This record gives sequence, structure tokens and C-alpha cells, in this order.
Amino acid sequence: MAKPKNIRWEIQPHTKAKHAILREYLKAWFPILARWNKRIIYYDGFSGSGGYSGGEEGSPLIALNVAQNCNLPNTEIVFVFAEKNKEIAESLRKTIGQKKWPNNFRYKVYDGESENVLSNILDYLEKEKIQTTPTFAFIDPFGVKGASFSSVERLLENQKCEVLITFMTRTIRRFVAKNPISRYTNELIGNPSAAEIIQASDDRVSKARELYQESLEKVANFVHSFEMKSKYNLFFATNHSLGHEKMKVAMWKIDESGGSEYSDKVNPNQLKLPHRSSGKRPGGNIKR
Repeated sequence: MAKPKNIRWEIQPHTKAKHAILREYLKAWFPILARWNKRIIYYDGFSGSGGYSGGEEGSPLIALNVAQNCNLPNTEIVFVFAEKNKEIAESLRKTIGQKKWPNNFRYKVYDGESENVLSNILDYLEKEKIQTTPTFAFIDPFGVKGASFSSVERLLENQKCEVLITFMTRTIRRFVAKNPISRYTNELIGNPSAAEIIQASDDRVSKARELYQESLEKVANFVHSFEMKSKYNLFFATNHSLGHEKMKVAMWKIDESGGSEYSDKVNPNQLKLPHRSSGKRPGGNIKR
């Protein structure tokens, strides 16, 4: 891989909004999960260098600082960051290492593909029979490669896991008819016919979102999405009603433009019932 000229670039408004949603949700997620669990995991795929050219924090620093501000000394908090570019990964390690973190924090930066790192984590949890470790996964790819639905599905099989995913509708709309994007689109959505269905649609963006929503609803009790200036969607999936409500509130807080810039399309006071028929009570135990 060629050496990048600049590993810290200017942050875009839609990225600021995305990070604001992440920050707001984690303010609720860390304390709630720490109240009932001795160990929780934050996973960040496609982590980046840790910051932007204007000094703004990247998602790894957002998560670490939110957790530190929550002051949760009785819970081990494990942070796992994946970044395939070795130079960018090293920059993230240095950025994180500049600050002293609480003794109950454990963190590691992997310079590898997000899917491979996540798969190894899930393998470890299964091997050690600790699948119930609550995990929040932020999966934030630049395109449609490396975030296959099989990994998301496997993660959500754990009732205490949640995902916030960047779904690149613009990439799909423009390139879905071309290889290898069509293959990556099928893997991303978890449907071997997804690219073909999207190509045949008069509205590729809406069809892509619809297909991905349908896939998530098969494996999670609650799914919510947020449109980011027609560039991409954030999809949140969880098995717990409390997490669903907290994410809707976080998204609604950021949608300050009334939908002209960002669009959450669903009032946070309006509960969307799950589509999946699982035989268990939607939302599970509030203790999570």
C-alpha cells in the first residue's frame, strides 16, 4: 500500500454529526451496561488515526473520553480498534498513548481488516464461553467492502451486543452495477441477489436501504436508521428496547436542521416494533 500523504484530513459536517450521535449514545450506554456487568467491550472498525486536521477527535478518542468521564471504576472496559493501514494504526496508538487512562481500561489497536479482527474477537468470546459480554460495535467503512453481513449477524446472535453501522448508499447507487462492488454489496447486505435487485430499481438508494433494513430485522429486535445528507445512512441494531430508545434520542438531538441536512424520519417518542418473530419478549431484560 502506498504511503498516504496525509493521515489526518479535514472533518466533514456529516462526520461531525455522526460522531455527535456516537458520543450521545455512549454517554448512556457505558453507565447502563457497567451497572450490571463487570466487563464490557467497545469495538471500533475502520478506526482511523484518532483525530482530524482541525484537532477534532476521531471515534476512538470519543469512546475513551466518554467512558472516562462516566467514571466507572468497578467495570473492566475493553476497547478494540481495527485499522488496516499500518501507518494510520501507529498514529492512533501514539495518540491514545499520550494520555493516561483509568486502570480499568484495556485497549489494543490492531492493524488489520475490521472483519478479521471482529471475527477473532467473536472466536475468543465463544472459546472462553463468555459470549454474553456486552459489546457495542461501531462499524464505519468508507465504502462497501469489509463489513459483510455475516459478521454483523454473528455479533447480534449475542443478545447483549449492538451495532452502529455506516451504510454507504451513495457508493451503491453509483457503482452497484460494477464488479467487485456488486459482490461486496451482496456480502454487505447478506443477500446474494441484492446488487441485481438494486440495479433493477428506479430508486437504487431507497431499495438498498430497504434491503439492508430487512436483513437487520431478521437478526435484531430493533432497527433504526438516520440519513446523513444523502451520502449514507447510519443503521443501529439491538435486541433491547432501552438501547433502541436511547439511540433514537441521540439521533433526534443531532437532527437540528429539521431534516434538511440530516434526517431521522422517526420521532423518538414513537416506538417501532420489531419485525422479527423470535419467540422471546422484545427488548429482553432491562438489565441488559
